[in-house]
Amino acid sequence: MAAGKREKLFHGIVFFVENTRWCHKLKLFKLLYFLDFEIFRQTGKSTTGLRYFAWPMGPVPVQLQDEFRAPLPDMRSVLSVHTDDSRLNITPQVKFDESHFTARELKEMKRLAEIFYEATGDQMKLASHAVGLPWRQIYEVEGRLQALIPYDLALDDRPDSVTKERVDEIELEARAVAALFK
Repeated sequence: MAAGKREKLFHGIVFFVENTRWCHKLKLFKLLYFLDFEIFRQTGKSTTGLRYFAWPMGPVPVQLQDEFRAPLPDMRSVLSVHTDDSRLNITPQVKFDESHFTARELKEMKRLAEIFYEATGDQMKLASHAVGLPWRQIYEVEGRLQALIPYDLALDDRPDSVTKERVDEIELEARAVAALFK
């Protein structure tokens, strides 16, 4: 994951930890999932760049889960991650920096924090398992346990959703730009 995306991810975590109650690992993973899939639905790009997998407790960003076990120095400079009573606790070491986010992303983050402010991890798990959501499609409908949840499953026919064709164009443009800087 590129350095800019990592900073954005870390500050997204800081935001949710500071703006919701009981934001431990399970709740955090669900908040990030909702953020990423909603922003992808609207723009064709996720906010954090995380990849989510369909595990029994819901969508899991495996790379982030693994890093929480042994945080790299850049994560440790922003977040303190420690286990207490078998619960992963995350404590920000810096103030939230909104400059990493677009206005759309900030609006969605605030909306999610408001909706799920008091929610527990178990309540968040139930929310992420709702009918029609990507985790449910992969895990329960298709029975593909621990499979990657494609972002394309977030697309729908609402007026503010991008189309699959537009997502393909966005990906081609991103690859072309990346090739210029190799």
